[in-house]
Amino acid sequence: MENVENNRTQLTVLIIEDHPDQRDLLAIVLRREGYRVITAANGVEALEKLNQEEVHIALSDIMMPKMDGFELINKIRNNSALRHIYMILITARIQEGDRVRGLDLGADDYITKPFSFSELLARVRVGSRVVQYQQHLEYQTQTDSLTGLFNRRAFEKKIGEEFERSKRYEHPLSVLIFDIDNFKIINDTYGHHGGDAALIKISEILRDKTRRSDFPSRYGGEEFVLILPDTDQESSLQVAKKFHDEIRSCSFGTANKPFLLTVSMGLASTSIKEYSDWRQMVDDADRALYQAKNAGKDRIEIYLPQETIRPRQASAH
Repeated sequence: MENVENNRTQLTVLIIEDHPDQRDLLAIVLRREGYRVITAANGVEALEKLNQEEVHIALSDIMMPKMDGFELINKIRNNSALRHIYMILITARIQEGDRVRGLDLGADDYITKPFSFSELLARVRVGSRVVQYQQHLEYQTQTDSLTGLFNRRAFEKKIGEEFERSKRYEHPLSVLIFDIDNFKIINDTYGHHGGDAALIKISEILRDKTRRSDFPSRYGGEEFVLILPDTDQESSLQVAKKFHDEIRSCSFGTANKPFLLTVSMGLASTSIKEYSDWRQMVDDADRALYQAKNAGKDRIEIYLPQETIRPRQASAH
């Protein structure tokens, strides 16, 4: 599992141009520069592509059939999911009013036909720098500064997305919450530096042992949470046991002052209960964690609805 900064993808440019030869030529030039390129013949098709693909920069002609560039940019800027896109308008008109109108509607830049490819690429590079800076700011707000994992804010955004995807495609989704046992004693005995080092080492285990599709986060303090997409209760229990055993067998601290630690884990899954809201599932995982703490710590508990017959003990011992 990579950290947030390394998770950035190749920048994608959407070209919206009704003339196929011009559209293809622009695509060739931008692909040679290393951009991922998708194309649309008009504004209507562009909106369809934007709903299917993650786009960072849009290069749009103004004069197009079905929906012109002005109407397109207005729809993009009024859609909270799309308004981050860097918009460059292409116009064959030289009237200042068209340029002003486009900028007022929310265009970030414009270029007038005929233009050289070197000028076009320079303007796209400016857009790339803006997008990358925005990504950096987003990274700063979504990352835990100590461990480098996603933070609670990022977790809540991601679990909402995965929960909706789980419902839409009827795929299972599981959540694992775990907490370091007796963490205050660790801090009191080995100092906060020792406690911080333990948090960092557990974060490294999470990054190394998770799938690319999994989403590990620091939930707060000594508590971590792991989103497991496309994973049912039985499979998520196996994941939990793997992490529990890995942490339990790991040596923390320094060579001169090593120590062991354990974790308690709570698990909830859409495969054993139907949820109307992702917060309910997280609450159930938290209840299972509370049960694990009350049952003696150093164990895994699964949240089960009352009407479900409890299976064999989920303790990791």
